[in-house]
Amino acid sequence: MSTGPSEKPRQPPESTSLWLRRSDQVFVGSLLSVGLVLIGVHWIRLSDWGRQTVEVDRLPAGHYQYSIDINRATWVEWAQFDGIGESLAKRIVADRERRGPFADIDDVQRVRGIGPKKFADMRPYLTVDAQRATAERATPARSARGVP
Repeated sequence: MSTGPSEKPRQPPESTSLWLRRSDQVFVGSLLSVGLVLIGVHWIRLSDWGRQTVEVDRLPAGHYQYSIDINRATWVEWAQFDGIGESLAKRIVADRERRGPFADIDDVQRVRGIGPKKFADMRPYLTVDAQRATAERATPARSARGVP
């Protein structure tokens, strides 16, 4: 009988490679394998493997289907035209308010920033109510003299 503590046989230390124990290496390897399989499945789904392509008919680019009255249009309506941004649209409305309504469509060119090319592109979509413009021109003159 021995009176001292019983000695257990020592197990040899697990070999480590890349700072990982064997069980850790198996876990990381399994995790990487599952990740690669999932990436492969995702790639196959993104590549539309096994699907047929569908031809889509596209409509031709549309043109303006409206016209604006140059004496009643807000800056938002003016800004819908290509080449006229918010600042130029506000400048058109401010000019109309300061100098009076436009007598005819060609008067829009008096606004700084509207050149012949831009005006030619917009002209088919501009209208003017001549009777209303004449009445609006006369109205400020009466109110300036104190006549209601």
